[in-house]
Amino acid sequence: MRQPNGVPPAAYLTERAGPPPIRLGAGPDRPYTRSCEEPPVLEAVFSTLLVLVCVGVLAFAGLTVKKLYQGQR
Repeated sequence: MRQPNGVPPAAYLTERAGPPPIRLGAGPDRPYTRSCEEPPVLEAVFSTLLVLVCVGVLAFAGLTVKKLYQGQR
């Protein structure tokens, strides 16, 4: 199936529209020097939140199982 201009549809996937992109920032000859790591305080906060959520889920699951078996007596 050809488009009205005579170009097959697959050609649209290989052609880039518009001018080539302008490259910004450091290239391969100049490595990026800024560290991308998060501060350790932020990591500690989120790790603590993760542990608290895990403890809460386990406590809720334990309470649910306890109540479930209480109803069988």
